[in-house]
Amino acid sequence: MKGNLVNIGLILLVGLLFLTACFKIARAPGVEVRTVNCDELPTLLDSVHKQDQIVRTDHSISFRETVNKDYENLSTVVSILESCGMPGLDQLTQTQFNAIWMVLHHSPESQYMKKYFPLLKEAKEKGDMRPGDFATVQDRVLMNKRKPQIYGTQISRGRLYKLKDPEYVNQRREEVGLSPIEDYLRFFDIDFEVEQKVK
Repeated sequence: MKGNLVNIGLILLVGLLFLTACFKIARAPGVEVRTVNCDELPTLLDSVHKQDQIVRTDHSISFRETVNKDYENLSTVVSILESCGMPGLDQLTQTQFNAIWMVLHHSPESQYMKKYFPLLKEAKEKGDMRPGDFATVQDRVLMNKRKPQIYGTQISRGRLYKLKDPEYVNQRREEVGLSPIEDYLRFFDIDFEVEQKVK
């Protein structure tokens, strides 16, 4: 009886060690806030933008590599925002500025989008962030809160995420410079058959 208990204890211990090792392998790398030289923002953000797009267009890159790269980019963007504040188009090109919101949008952790949303809103009001880009961010924030999106930019599990007043979506999209939702969803092979109205 005592020998059986020892064997069971050893099996449980080995199992626990195995699960701990698996957790360490699968665990997200996390965000590391670093000191940033604010004079180097254009170079930093050029690199971030390039990396963000490569992991989304090169299908040979594994999911794990994509997650690691997203965390690396997120660490850089958070470090920039914490050290330098939100830079504008007086310091950056549009592509470099876009790298900031795109990384927050692609972030594996939604709290960063929520935290920096007011800065993005302010950037949109100053003209640094394009209205259509801000609409995309706004829809993501609403989706993260499990609320209906406004502009129909978010897809979840191969479907259009729930949409507020879908019969007016193209009017809203036009107001922020986005193409009709039917054209947008065609890219995802999703049909949209809600008759559109104008207020």
